[in-house]
Amino acid sequence: MNATLDSVFAAAMSLDANYRRDLAERFWDQVQPHDDAAFSEATWQQIGRRMTASDAGNVKLISGDVALAQLRAEFGFTSAG
Repeated sequence: MNATLDSVFAAAMSLDANYRRDLAERFWDQVQPHDDAAFSEATWQQIGRRMTASDAGNVKLISGDVALAQLRAEFGFTSAG
């Protein structure tokens, strides 16, 4: 079984990054189906606009660590526990 998983993973890694993301989303939907009712139609439209802007390279993406650091700085939190 592990050899099969390794070969599937290797094949997936040979795909273009966009195809790998689509594949990951498909797998995730099988593991954890999302509830479309959890978001309003306006929210889904906003998500679509943001994904389109990101895919087109029209936004500057930052890492989660950078985003958290910016939020901590903005709201006066320190990283010390």
